[in-house]
Amino acid sequence: MGGEVAGLPQKIDQAYNEARACAGVNAFTAAEMMCRKILMHIAVDKGAADGKSFAFYLSHLADQGYVTPPMRGWVDVIRSHGNIAVHEIPPSDKDRALGTLIFTEQLLRMVYLMEHLAAQYTAQP
Repeated sequence: MGGEVAGLPQKIDQAYNEARACAGVNAFTAAEMMCRKILMHIAVDKGAADGKSFAFYLSHLADQGYVTPPMRGWVDVIRSHGNIAVHEIPPSDKDRALGTLIFTEQLLRMVYLMEHLAAQYTAQP
C-alpha cells in the first residue's frame, strides 16, 4: 500500500513504511495513527523542537511554508483521521485509511522528493 518516496530521512522513511505495512495487513487504525505521527516527524526534521504539542508541530509546518494554504485542507484530513484513530474506539475503515495514506504520501513527496530530485539534477559534475 502506498508508493515509494525517495529522499526521505531515515526516521521518516521508517515511519512511512510502517504506515504502509500496517495498511497492507489491514491494520487500518494503526496506519492512520502512523500517518498522524509522520506529521510530527516532519515538523521536527524541519526544525521544530522535540517534545512540543501536536498543534505546535502543525503550526510549525504551516509557518515555515511546508504546508501551503492549498494543502491545509488535506493535511487536516491526516490530522483529523489520525485523531479519530488515536482517540476514538471504532476502528478505522479501509477507504478512510487508504485516503489518509495517500495524503501522507503526497505530503512526503512535496516536502522531500522534489528537494531530493533537485539535488540530483543540479549536482555539478
